[in-house]
Amino acid sequence: CSLCEAKVPDIRSHMGQHILRALTNTPESLKEQVGKVLPCGFCGKSGLPECTIRIKVVANGPPSLETKCIYHFVFKYKFADKGSKNTPCRNVPIRCTLCHPVLPPEPGKSSRKIIPTFVDAIWRYNMVEHVLSQHQEYSVPGYRETGAPLPAEVWESMRLTDLEQTTARIPKERWQVRREADKENAPASGSRTRKRPGLETAASLPSKRPRTNVQPLQSSHTLLA
Repeated sequence: CSLCEAKVPDIRSHMGQHILRALTNTPESLKEQVGKVLPCGFCGKSGLPECTIRIKVVANGPPSLETKCIYHFVFKYKFADKGSKNTPCRNVPIRCTLCHPVLPPEPGKSSRKIIPTFVDAIWRYNMVEHVLSQHQEYSVPGYRETGAPLPAEVWESMRLTDLEQTTARIPKERWQVRREADKENAPASGSRTRKRPGLETAASLPSKRPRTNVQPLQSSHTLLA
């Protein structure tokens, strides 16, 4: 690990814990700190061109990823996306459906034929920051109260599990704030959540930037099982 110099078998899962602690301002002793803006899920750094990551989602089968990060680690996407008791970290590159919506079927047809292409991906743990800066018309629980509610699919893509936060040793008072609908369906508990100070407020973030077409990278191209 470039941040703590530990030797780990799964850098994606290990780095995910560093990133969660940084996002929640949970202190830890590191040789180098996690990048402040959209950190790479493999190396934890921000702003490096080689860490750009792209994803191609297909109808049947796992997605493909492209990146040049030197810490690129091949992993089983479906397993990592779901998480497990032994490996709860679900920080995987995902396609933001606000940026790249799935089109409805054509009139008179049950489905729409779409040619899969690579698009810019967002690491799951970076989705809150991405929505705050790029989709300012939406509210984000714990960060921005005004705006339209996030579509269920988008919220689910950024929701953290209790096990993820427990394993990363995040204090409960810094856990992700739930949506009101989630709170209503959650079992009663003596603990209370409050807003996390991890990210900047919406007012300090840049306005929504227009997306530009990105040329395909000449990079490692991995089909994940």
